[in-house]
Amino acid sequence: MKHIKNYFDHEPKYNKLRKPLEAAEVCDAARLLADGRFEVVSFRQGLLTLSVSNSSEAGNLQMETQKIIDKINTKIGQEKVREIRFKIG
Repeated sequence: MKHIKNYFDHEPKYNKLRKPLEAAEVCDAARLLADGRFEVVSFRQGLLTLSVSNSSEAGNLQMETQKIIDKINTKIGQEKVREIRFKIG
C-alpha cells in the first residue's frame, strides 16, 4: 500500500491541496500545544496567527515565541513555522 504523501508528490492534480494540507498540519500541531492558553487562527507562508483574550497573555506568550515555534516544528518534523503573530480578541 502506497503512502498518501507519494500521491501528492507525483500527481499534479493534487498540487492545489498541498498548501491547505500543510496549514492544517501546522494548525493541528499548534492546537495540541495550546493547552488552553491560545486559539489557533491561521497559518500561511511560515506565519502562524494565534488569538489570545487580552494583552497580558499576548505579552507572556511573546516571551515564549521561539520555544513555541521550536515545539511545533519538532512535532511536525519540518521547519515550517518561522514567525508567530498574536491577535487579541
